Amino acid sequence: KATVSVLYWQTIRKMAWYVAAVDQGTTSTRVIAYDAGLTAVATHQMTHKQVTPQPGWLQHDPMEIWGNTEKCINECFNKVQEKTGSKPLFKGVGITNQRETVVVWDKATGKPLHDAVVWCDLRSQEIVDRIERKTGGKDNMRPKTGLPCSPYFSAFKIMWLMENVPAVQEGLTNGTALLGTIDSWLLWNLTKKHCISVCNASRTFLMDINTLKWDEELLELFGVPASCLPEIVTNTCELGTADTTALAGTPVTSMIGDQHAATVGQLCFEVGDTKNTYGTGCFLLMNIGKTPKPSTHGLLTTLCYQLKGEEPMYAFEGSVVQAGMLVTWLKENMEILSNVAEVESLAAQVEDTGGVVIVPAFSGLFAPHWKEEARGIICGLTMYTRKPHLCRAALTSIAMQTVDVVKAMELDSGIKTGTLKVDGGMTVNKVLMQLQADLAEVDVSVPDDKETTARGAAICAAIGAGCYSSLQEAKDTITKNDAKPTTFTPSMPAKVIQENRRKWDKAIERSCNWVELDEQEG
Repeated sequence: KATVSVLYWQTIRKMAWYVAAVDQGTTSTRVIAYDAGLTAVATHQMTHKQVTPQPGWLQHDPMEIWGNTEKCINECFNKVQEKTGSKPLFKGVGITNQRETVVVWDKATGKPLHDAVVWCDLRSQEIVDRIERKTGGKDNMRPKTGLPCSPYFSAFKIMWLMENVPAVQEGLTNGTALLGTIDSWLLWNLTKKHCISVCNASRTFLMDINTLKWDEELLELFGVPASCLPEIVTNTCELGTADTTALAGTPVTSMIGDQHAATVGQLCFEVGDTKNTYGTGCFLLMNIGKTPKPSTHGLLTTLCYQLKGEEPMYAFEGSVVQAGMLVTWLKENMEILSNVAEVESLAAQVEDTGGVVIVPAFSGLFAPHWKEEARGIICGLTMYTRKPHLCRAALTSIAMQTVDVVKAMELDSGIKTGTLKVDGGMTVNKVLMQLQADLAEVDVSVPDDKETTARGAAICAAIGAGCYSSLQEAKDTITKNDAKPTTFTPSMPAKVIQENRRKWDKAIERSCNWVELDEQEG
């Protein structure tokens, strides 16, 4: 029997096969098909509406997200079929997703009971304050969760929904509703299985990161019934078979949160390996090994990844809310850019910011400051200031937010960052990448394939399907097939770095307590 099994998988590996990575993000959904060499061969992407009922609130329509996912799967499948001239063999599906975003839906009808409350939504701040008072402070639950109290995490959003949406309260109380993060929602629609990846569970504030189980004390604290929660699963295991879309009959073999997927896609498998994803926000993760360690410098302790049958790997994480979104703000709100790519050419027209500093705390400051009451400010404006200075200041602010997290990681881990592996849409911006290398004083490595989130999901899906035996085998394949990364090396004089640091720290200080000051003045 064992011999037959080995021969079967040896035969499968020699056949042409593919895995599909479903990458469901904050602003769009894309599906990318990868071949046996873990090279992308086809993709399809669709955006979805950003619903903002009030300042600081952000919602998504779960049905629109699922509809877009269906269409992207079908279109991507068709593109592979057109290329190959025959029906392609997909061995597995991997799902990667925006993490803390919460969906509650009716178990019988499959219909959502409310829009999804998105990860950066701030409506639950009053609940955060209440929980802090009850538990004795912002950080008192860190030993279990690895997280500070913040509207960022799912439990606070769930509690808000239960207190403000009667259908949610009724459904969760009487057992007719299910809840989960976006991976849970997509898996349910594909297979009718109710699961959550261990990575996403670690972002809910309801799982004990030491036991990897839902914690009774935390469930009681937030009033969440255990019966409505999904089963926690590893990042590489069979999760049921798709019964819809062009991939009907294909097993779902992985779920992994987007930043964890990017860490896998960047091949950060050794302790100290660090990656930063530049998307809507910035998300830095450092692999810290098999033991969760508390942060004393404003970082999160989170699951990095866990393969079936193996011990979990943990990470320090620093989350920056505004990165690409800041550039979008310059275009959409301030109307100083005709397109987001223009920010690079404008920033390149000047050697510095002309003394301008932007702190984009539109929704407060996340890691390592955790100042929900902070708000965005622009400092140092003079009659000399022109549009290129603002563009360079925007890119500098993205780099400086990253520097704050890198330095915190070095203090928490005791490990000096050697190379910062980067990915995401903004890594095509050479001005930003050079600023990042200069201000962080580290080499910045940009891979040839910048869609490392989807690739990480594909790696896990291939391992979950048995097409690859280990992360090392996947790493060897990718290293062999990929072009050499582009590296940016530091070149800014120390005096200039120090001056940027001084002005940035001063601007951060002035952005804090803004909401409280405004309330006092009112």
